[in-house]
Amino acid sequence: MRATDEKSPKNIDTLANVLANNLADHIYRDTLEKDLIEGDFFMTVEQVSEHYDVSRTIAREAVSQLRALGILQSRQRKGLLIGRPDPVKLMARWVPFYGQSDQGGEVSTLAQLRYALEVGAVDLAVSQALPAQIEQLATIAEEFEEIASVHGHNQESDEIDLAFHGLILEMTGNPLITGMHRVLSDYFHASKEGTTPPDATKAIREHFLIADAFQRNDGEAIRSLLRNHLKGTLGTQSQTASGAQTANGAQTANGEPVAEKSA
Repeated sequence: MRATDEKSPKNIDTLANVLANNLADHIYRDTLEKDLIEGDFFMTVEQVSEHYDVSRTIAREAVSQLRALGILQSRQRKGLLIGRPDPVKLMARWVPFYGQSDQGGEVSTLAQLRYALEVGAVDLAVSQALPAQIEQLATIAEEFEEIASVHGHNQESDEIDLAFHGLILEMTGNPLITGMHRVLSDYFHASKEGTTPPDATKAIREHFLIADAFQRNDGEAIRSLLRNHLKGTLGTQSQTASGAQTANGAQTANGEPVAEKSA
């Protein structure tokens, strides 16, 4: 009975996956050790099978894994070439699945990453921002007020809000920072669809204050404002991502609690 179990389809598939994963790791290490760069020839699939002494099925599966990561590329009549992974595209693939179940606080972890990216990018944004970008930030703040003061956080105002925060990251001139922040922002924006648009008074005020601080080139003020503006995203995004509201009431598109209206 034991011998039969070891040869069952399930066990065979598991062994094949382990072999393919190990081979993919081995190939990855070899490409680094050989200092291969984008466009360099690596091998053909047949040569991979022979060189690493594995079946073609295992070789193809390992190569498929590396192609999915962008480490290898297939070219007709050329074989396998060294590729150039795109971290932003890879991130766009795994973020929705990572936060899908939120059994281990994954959504809160993603919210913390978004927070760290935006607040941590302030110095670079201030030093690299173009005058036209600073003026555009002020314009977006005005556009946000025009819509959000009437409708709160509806789809249109939330898209303007995304553009406001996205522009701050674009000011860094770093495509990785900008792209990764966009992936996270889009994820949280999509996860809030169907919630009741809350009052946006606090967000409107803070947008203007942030835009004004950029015009003054005041990095410390920007950091302080963004911390306050985004602090609600830490520890609460798990609830908003599932369409729920916090125990203290509704939240804005950035996750901060809505300011209570004065009597």
